[in-house]
Amino acid sequence: MKHFSILIFAGLLATACNKQIDSIRPLTKIDKEGELASLTGIEETTVGNYMLLQGSGFNSYDVPMHDFGESRGNNVTLQTWGLPNKETDAFFFRNSTSPTQGNSSDFYRGAYQIIVSVNTTLEGIEAMENGAFASLTEAEKNRFLYAKGENHFIRALVYFSLVRVYGKPYYQTPGQSPGLILKTGSDIKDIPARSTVQQTYDLILSDLKMAAQLMKAPVTKDNAFGSTAAAWSLLSRVYLYMGGSIAAPDAAANELAIKYADSVISHTAGKYTLLQGDAYAKMFGDDEFGDIGRANGTTNKEIIFAYDNSQGGSSIGQFYHFDAIYGVGATFLPSSDFKSLLAPGDIRGTFLKLNPNSNFVETTKFLVLAEAWLTRAPYIYFRLAEMYLNKAEAYAKLGNTAQAKENLKTIHTRAGLPAADIDNLAAADVMAAVLKERRIELAFEGHNSFDYFRNGLPMTRTAADNNGTALAIQPTDPKVVLDLPKN
Repeated sequence: MKHFSILIFAGLLATACNKQIDSIRPLTKIDKEGELASLTGIEETTVGNYMLLQGSGFNSYDVPMHDFGESRGNNVTLQTWGLPNKETDAFFFRNSTSPTQGNSSDFYRGAYQIIVSVNTTLEGIEAMENGAFASLTEAEKNRFLYAKGENHFIRALVYFSLVRVYGKPYYQTPGQSPGLILKTGSDIKDIPARSTVQQTYDLILSDLKMAAQLMKAPVTKDNAFGSTAAAWSLLSRVYLYMGGSIAAPDAAANELAIKYADSVISHTAGKYTLLQGDAYAKMFGDDEFGDIGRANGTTNKEIIFAYDNSQGGSSIGQFYHFDAIYGVGATFLPSSDFKSLLAPGDIRGTFLKLNPNSNFVETTKFLVLAEAWLTRAPYIYFRLAEMYLNKAEAYAKLGNTAQAKENLKTIHTRAGLPAADIDNLAAADVMAAVLKERRIELAFEGHNSFDYFRNGLPMTRTAADNNGTALAIQPTDPKVVLDLPKN
């Protein structure tokens, strides 16, 4: 991600007790007749919208988003047990709306900051379409259309992150379940009523289909930026989330999850590939001192879209790595239950490392040029392995055991494990094997808790991973859905 010094339109959102947006205040005003009246201004502002995916100033996005995906699951446990605080609020399912006691307020504010900034950019794009667009060269028109697609992609990505946290799993009556406040403009006086979960998903799908088409314009960018493949990847994931519970799957949605995953795998001219052997081991290996160059992930052929933290690290690193110099970090450790899933010879077992400074076993997925609480590891939103796992799950829900096994085997054997493990599975055991593989392969990448709840399954922690008391959170438990912040 190139970091430009540009003007960013930032929204500060607060919500009242009626769950409506009270105010959106621009921190730095972008003039649609000024900065957004040129192609250069639109492109630079679009880069600024990507930058907000990490967080900006008092707003945060990537850290709380990751927190809700991982700490509410069972791949992690706490290094130190005590009363809940801001970092552990989600782990305890306390779901505080207080900005000092939980991450929800920061996440909500940070997400809508991105949305309002994107909306402002899209309004500038629309104004230019009705004016100066005709005078652009063919190459400039392609860049313009691509930038428009990127903004629709970013907005869909952020709304999807929000609805996973503030909306019930899709299989639970989406037409009646409260969704989000859908802002599609920058007018601070425009305060829409709260939508349903289904309406939120409808907007996400609309944005992504438009983005996928627009980003087919012949513009070359690395994986730190959106692309048609990135839009297809999110479409596959969204349809997987719409694919119903395991007990009552939705065939149409699962077929579309397969279609879009297959588009990424088979219709991108070989741009993406599953890394194998040593290359795979190095993708998530220990790079504390930069010896294997993991911070430079923008050309990694398995990554479809990732935020580039190489120029300015993310504090996600503090979740997982104890830094002896500053005496901070490793709030979350790989759980004993997770570690028990790793079979001998599984390459993914090398993504765990004993920290000699603390005697804790940590994940190395974010151990990249670690500096106090920061990591320079790219934050991966989509990579090719997920597409195979999406297909495996969707095929299993459709009852196509052979195809489910074939896609599952691709990931299982890539990890250095025997094909016979999958070939010998009974049909009744395939879904459980898919979810286990998904849990291991995508561990610590922000999927864990959602994969239980969207499938109608309880998230369970063993006593060893829950301070001596086993825990089960049912998918229908009110704790699964966070309240919109009130301040």
